[in-house]
Amino acid sequence: MEIQESFNRFIADMRIEGKAEGTLIEYENRLSRFKKYLIRHKKQLNEINHEDIVKFTREMFKFGLNSTTIKCELSTLYVYSLWAVKNGILNQVPLSPADYPKTSTAKKRIRRLSDEDIRVFIAYVDNLQENIRAAFWLMYGTGARVGEAAHLTVTDVQLKDRAVYINIKDAKWGSDRCIPILNQQAAKIVWQYRQSVGVTKQPLFRLSRRTLQWYATKFAQETGIEFHCHLLRHTFAAKLAEKGVPITTIQYLLGHRTVAMTAYYAQSALVDMTSITPTI
Repeated sequence: MEIQESFNRFIADMRIEGKAEGTLIEYENRLSRFKKYLIRHKKQLNEINHEDIVKFTREMFKFGLNSTTIKCELSTLYVYSLWAVKNGILNQVPLSPADYPKTSTAKKRIRRLSDEDIRVFIAYVDNLQENIRAAFWLMYGTGARVGEAAHLTVTDVQLKDRAVYINIKDAKWGSDRCIPILNQQAAKIVWQYRQSVGVTKQPLFRLSRRTLQWYATKFAQETGIEFHCHLLRHTFAAKLAEKGVPITTIQYLLGHRTVAMTAYYAQSALVDMTSITPTI
């Protein structure tokens, strides 16, 4: 069986089992990475063995992927392999959870974009073409995940009581939600763009997650600012925390499963200590 045909069957079966669309998209992306490995090394599915998993893992580290990303990649391959053996596509499961890279339990403290970095970021995206500009403004004004922004449709952006809302569906961890664009400038830009595209079944921004990530990397390279799309979520959470927004509200806006995760995202809030610091 052809590699892509096998992967397509796997995704179809996972959809029947009730996996969320966001999970299926992640499966597709990860299997696509493994497919490229097989093509590079001229390997067929029935030739996969444990040594291939070891080599694939080494390549991912070489390409700069972190341990968490690699662990997710191998986890997907493990789920696929179990399915493939059950369906007679593979003779054996070539990996186990023991092959996953060990990840540190200590999480690196994330710093939000500084106010100056934000000014540079805004000046940069304001010079991009309208769909890219609007997508980045939306992420900045809502804290939406890059994949969530990429999958929005025209009808997912709505005007309610003169406020602009986005309806996020098939989100990670089942975190579907309808949230406002809190930044006024972002709301204005996204709504104007939404009106300009008219009614269509295509994604609102006509951009993939990877394309948005490519522009984020380009911004970082050109400005020297440490930046990636997910940093906009941390910045969004931190700025709300600075304004005194309850953490449970921030949790809902970000679509987190736990308050602890939201606290991690908001940890880079700039705290004014002058009101509690004694003077001498």
